Amino acid sequence: MLDESMTRASGGASPHGPKEKLLANWTAGAADYSVIVNRELHSFKRQAWLDLIRENAGKAGPLKVLDVGTGPGFFAILMALEGHCVTAIDCTENMITEARANAEQEGARVNFMRADSHDTDFPGETFDLIISRNVTWTLLDADKAYAEWKRLLKPEGRMIIFDANWNLRLFNEDVMKEYQRSMEDYRRLFGEEAPGYTDAELDYRRSMPMCRRLRPQWDFDALLRSGYRKISCDMDIGRRVYDEKELVKYRVNPLFMLIAEG
Repeated sequence: MLDESMTRASGGASPHGPKEKLLANWTAGAADYSVIVNRELHSFKRQAWLDLIRENAGKAGPLKVLDVGTGPGFFAILMALEGHCVTAIDCTENMITEARANAEQEGARVNFMRADSHDTDFPGETFDLIISRNVTWTLLDADKAYAEWKRLLKPEGRMIIFDANWNLRLFNEDVMKEYQRSMEDYRRLFGEEAPGYTDAELDYRRSMPMCRRLRPQWDFDALLRSGYRKISCDMDIGRRVYDEKELVKYRVNPLFMLIAEG
C-alpha cells in the first residue's frame, strides 16, 4: 500500500464511512502508485528491500509467502523472482490489475487476488512468511487482522510488518511542528516542495483509526493480544531503503520493522 510519496485527486462524490473512504482512496491511487513501484523496481530499492526481507524471513529455501496489501505488487514480485510461492492480496481490483501487469512485465508468477486483509478464506497454517509494507496504518480493525494473520501462519512461521506513524501529525501538535521543520529543510536542501495531499486524501487519513495511535508501541500490545509470543522491532530502517529526499521528508515518522512469531 501507499506511503507519503503520493499525491493524486480522488475525483467523484466524497464517500462517507471509513471503509468507503479507504476503498475510494486506493482505487483512485492505483495507477499513480504503480508508477512509483515501477521506479522502485529499477532502483537501488529493489535489492535493499530484498536484502532486508532475506535477513529477517527466518527460513531459507522456497517459502509459501503471503503479501498483504500488495498494492501494485512490489514485494510479491521480489519474492516470486527469488523462487518463493507467493500469494498477494489487496482490497481493490484496481491495485490487483496494476500488480498483475507489473508482475507480467517482470516475469514473476504470483497468485494475485482481491481479498479483505481482516478476514481471508485461506486455510489455517498455510504460510511460512507474511509480509506487508505501509499497510497496517490503513486497517480498520488491526486486532482482527493480526489475529487472522496469526491463524494463517505455520507453527514456525514469521510475520514482517514495515510501517510508520505516517499521519500522526494530523492528531499531534508537537509532531506537526517537527513535520513542518522537516518540510522547511526539504525546501532548503532540494529547492522544491515535497509532494503533499489533496483535501480528500487528508480526510481519508483522519478517518483511519490506526493513524491516531502511537506505533509500534500499540502494535506490541495488539500482537500479544493476538497470541504472538516472540516480537522484535527495528525502529529505523529508512537508512537502508530511502533515498536522500525521503530521509529528510520522513524524518518525523521513521520507518519501522516489526517481526512476530507464534
